Amino acid sequence: MPRPSAVRVLLINPPSPERLGAPLLGQQYLAAAALAAGAEVRVLDAAARHAHLSLDDLVAAADAFDPHVVGVGLFTRWVWHAYALVDALRGRFPLLVAGGPHATARPEEALARGFDVAVVGEGERAIADLVQVAEGRKVLAEVPGLVVRGDDGRAVHTPPAELLRELDTLPYPHDAQHLYDPAWYHPGGHTVTPGGILTSRGCPARCTFCANHVTGRIFRHHGAARVVEELNTAHARFGSHFFPCWDDALTANRRRLRELCDALEEGLDFELAWSAITRADLVTEDLLRRMQEVGLVMVNFGVESGDDDVLRAIGKGVGTARVDEALTVAKGLGLSTAANFMLGFPEDTPSSLERTLAFLAHLAPRVDTFSTLGVLIPFPATPVYELHHARFGFTDWWLDPRYAAYAPPPPMRDREAWHRWYVDDATLELDFFHYDDARRDLIREALRFKAEHNLRAMGWSASSGQEPPRWHESGAVA
Repeated sequence: MPRPSAVRVLLINPPSPERLGAPLLGQQYLAAAALAAGAEVRVLDAAARHAHLSLDDLVAAADAFDPHVVGVGLFTRWVWHAYALVDALRGRFPLLVAGGPHATARPEEALARGFDVAVVGEGERAIADLVQVAEGRKVLAEVPGLVVRGDDGRAVHTPPAELLRELDTLPYPHDAQHLYDPAWYHPGGHTVTPGGILTSRGCPARCTFCANHVTGRIFRHHGAARVVEELNTAHARFGSHFFPCWDDALTANRRRLRELCDALEEGLDFELAWSAITRADLVTEDLLRRMQEVGLVMVNFGVESGDDDVLRAIGKGVGTARVDEALTVAKGLGLSTAANFMLGFPEDTPSSLERTLAFLAHLAPRVDTFSTLGVLIPFPATPVYELHHARFGFTDWWLDPRYAAYAPPPPMRDREAWHRWYVDDATLELDFFHYDDARRDLIREALRFKAEHNLRAMGWSASSGQEPPRWHESGAVA
């Protein structure tokens, strides 16, 4: 319980056109860390599917709570909306803090837009230190990993923060679960499902499009006992049986993963089902079988392209033959499979996109779900952004409101309109890389192929007489 005179911390997930069906796991980690530091914590999730929190609502709620620290998560794709919120909040509270991937990539920009502090990298230690700053026990200059405004108004970097090495020292993210209003995520106010689990952080890969700036490139992991305890505690509190595992590089250390599987087999109090994301070159049949024995039901492979030259150019480090083999093995074991493809790399040509289309068709019998959408977005501080933004004229694109537009799904009763929405990716119209007609047509064809495959698997397509899939009744999109 917080001390009677506890520092008040308000964490805000800002408005976003893309709506969430569960809390953000990263924000839950921050909220739990603030609670563990003795703060009184409130959360406002304005991106939740049923929250319906306007800017005026958010400002009124913040004023009523009167926080000492306000933390706002920044995500590049919709940061324009977040900055509109900051314009309404600036100057009202002692410390306005930017966090998240966009703050890490562009901390000076965050200060220029009205924040007092930007957190660079992981935020759990920073939020605990900022509680001490609000208590008067530390000064901002002593807190590593911040960018703050100096006396002359210029951005000042404090010493870099080290990556968290002992992940087991972090409190459970679901310690903050009570801060999330169930009605934000479900119209009936059903119990909020925890947002999954992380057993590790960091990814050693060097993909040119990856915006994994917060947790970095160094692989670190929780101890197996901690993971088992976290799962058992979440199940006991919330009755959860299924947990998506959001690790970027779950299978990077196979020995560690086998130790985790052994611990899950011996220590769980319930029958676990879980999903994993991985690379095709980091799994074997024996490893997938062992993961399946302790509850793995679905595996999601990052494929990105069906052209080996493009895969080499983007630093993927795995070719199409290995992807084919991994999906064959996974499907042969009876696992559900997903394959993520990205379309429209600057290295893509009509020939490479034709090979990607052929590869999609080749993989389709072994893929339950292809990623929908998927036209490449160049995020700041990635090689694909830094190498191409000046040439193609999309420097600081996220500050242009044209890029903040989003078409919400039409009602399902308009079957034709909804089908068009599901098949198209509006990102293609933003035309980051100035696609010619041939590439644009092939990208559209690949988007259509993926979407139609998914709809057929779910028992519905625009041309069928069947009813739409039930998953859409809650507003979810596969």
